[in-house]
Amino acid sequence: MKINLILVATIAIMASNTSQARVLLKDIGIVGLLSHDMFAWDHKREVNTENGRLDLSTIFDYENGKRWKKGGNPKNGENAPVWSITKRLVKFHKKQLKSNGNDFTKARLKTVKRFHQMIRGSYKRLSGYKFPETAHNLKVNNIEQAALRAMHDILPGRVNIYRGELYPIKSFKLTNFVFAKFYLNSKELEQEISYFDGDYDEEYKNIKIPFTNVRLNLKEIDRKFIEKFSPYLQKNMLSELKEVGEGSLEISEVSFMYHIEELLQKGICSTSNKWIPKSIPCH
Repeated sequence: MKINLILVATIAIMASNTSQARVLLKDIGIVGLLSHDMFAWDHKREVNTENGRLDLSTIFDYENGKRWKKGGNPKNGENAPVWSITKRLVKFHKKQLKSNGNDFTKARLKTVKRFHQMIRGSYKRLSGYKFPETAHNLKVNNIEQAALRAMHDILPGRVNIYRGELYPIKSFKLTNFVFAKFYLNSKELEQEISYFDGDYDEEYKNIKIPFTNVRLNLKEIDRKFIEKFSPYLQKNMLSELKEVGEGSLEISEVSFMYHIEELLQKGICSTSNKWIPKSIPCH
């Protein structure tokens, strides 16, 4: 009996770790869109021009709402996972318009609620926290943005394509602009990606800007932001995430992870925002 109990406990621990480490490509798209919905960084003025709320303003309010059918902010079409989630929400909104007598307000409310449902699972897998039960009526800040940027560790350099044996391409670089608006199917979005390893994939250290000779290093860009606008050092943040990937540290135990929780608590606050569900108390 003692041996059986030990065996059961060991299996439970292994299952727990496996579950925690299973991050899907759709999570990259969902959290990427979440980031765009809360932050739009003006590099010249060094200010956030988004409203810090998860109300899909990045889709519906960009250019006074003129571009929502095209996905809103062009940033939402700069990589395949974010674009695929954006397009799904736009399609969902169109369906809601049709079923609600072309009432844009009702349709957007339901689309925002759908977005929040999508966030729940992704947030748990990436942060280790449950979806908040309360919200905070505060402005998002640069420390929270820095914490979110450190999570770029998990961005996959390449993803697989599942379109049958005759399809000529089996994978592609997520940084390749040719595939920026590649609409991923459900199987592709459900593919598991590599967990945290304490470094950015090489593709993000050498991003080619189309039709120019310019190449960008996302890791270096994030380092400068993190170390200018937060009390953290990028190397220390990545070191902790490496421990998570190795299994010696729980993701929820990472020193800066509580900033992600606070960010989400601010994002779901409905105070002075008619698009966010009132079901979660905001203080």
